[in-house]
Amino acid sequence: MIKFLKIYLILLLVILITGCSYKPILSKQNYNFFIERVTLNGDKEVNYIIKESLTDSGLYIEDDAKREEQLNLKNQNNKNKYYVQIKTSKSKNIISNDSKGDPSKLEMIISSTFQIGNSEKLLIKRKVIMKNTYNNISDKLKLKNYELIIIKNLSQRISDSLISTIANINDN
Repeated sequence: MIKFLKIYLILLLVILITGCSYKPILSKQNYNFFIERVTLNGDKEVNYIIKESLTDSGLYIEDDAKREEQLNLKNQNNKNKYYVQIKTSKSKNIISNDSKGDPSKLEMIISSTFQIGNSEKLLIKRKVIMKNTYNNISDKLKLKNYELIIIKNLSQRISDSLISTIANINDN
């Protein structure tokens, strides 16, 4: 009887989990806006990741001919067009040292200030700061690779924040 109850609960749980219509919020979807121009200043590595993220989402295309083709192809001439200016900076701080005086905990901070405007005026100016604390690794190659992953993740979160901010402008 207990075995039957366990099987029933597991089956019920599977049905409930798969029955919900989970959909990522920032997945590739049809946004009602388009980023006409992106101006990037500051840390080149962070800027490259943010720009790639905007391009991958289909919100920004650097080539003018491809941009016009996409706008005409999807009949998106009625989309809201925004201009974005992004200034980024990256820093790595020592949080704590071990008994020998070597760094044991580090913190990566990526700061981004973005301004969003349309052809008429500046709409939003926002500063976003993303942080990640991590343990130091004695192998410097592994540490460098780990830091690159952290930079990519933090930059992606900044890009997601930018997209979310623009989408909220559009909803209002």
